[in-house]
Amino acid sequence: MDQLGKKLRTLRKFKNVTLKQLAKKANCSPSYLSMVETGKVDPGISRLKRIVEGLEMTIIDLFQTDSDQKVVIKKHERIQAEFPGSKTRIEILIPQSTEKQMDARLAIISPGGSSEGDYQHPGAEFGLILEGMLELSVNGHTYSLTEEDSFYFSSTRNHRFRNPGKKDTVVVWVNTPPSW
Repeated sequence: MDQLGKKLRTLRKFKNVTLKQLAKKANCSPSYLSMVETGKVDPGISRLKRIVEGLEMTIIDLFQTDSDQKVVIKKHERIQAEFPGSKTRIEILIPQSTEKQMDARLAIISPGGSSEGDYQHPGAEFGLILEGMLELSVNGHTYSLTEEDSFYFSSTRNHRFRNPGKKDTVVVWVNTPPSW
């Protein structure tokens, strides 16, 4: 979490955005944002999404490294991101580039893990449950999904997710346009 906070602070300063300005865009307090930047608080996925959107970025931009235009990404080469508060690990499945048209990731959500609140963004989302259970709420309607179930919805609708099960849930999750 320390590295994530340092990266956020560096990007915020590079873009000449004050804590107060970013906090307003992310709908949080400047002191909360400061605690995120110093690694004292895990923002969770939904709050982190609002923070990076305030910086006019995506979450994956925080983890991006220079990449040639790879066609294949081996399992051991995947960029991974841990979100302890959300009890979620993300593995990026496609090469990161400014020309990409979608985000595809493997989301591994531990029991009790969640997005920690509603969020929304432009585009559409598709998912396929590979293992476990997923509780998905879209505009206040909750769906219970299990292995081999899939979902698709407009990302402009308020949505959240949670693993209500007793084992990890594994989801192939795709967004277009890229929002991670």
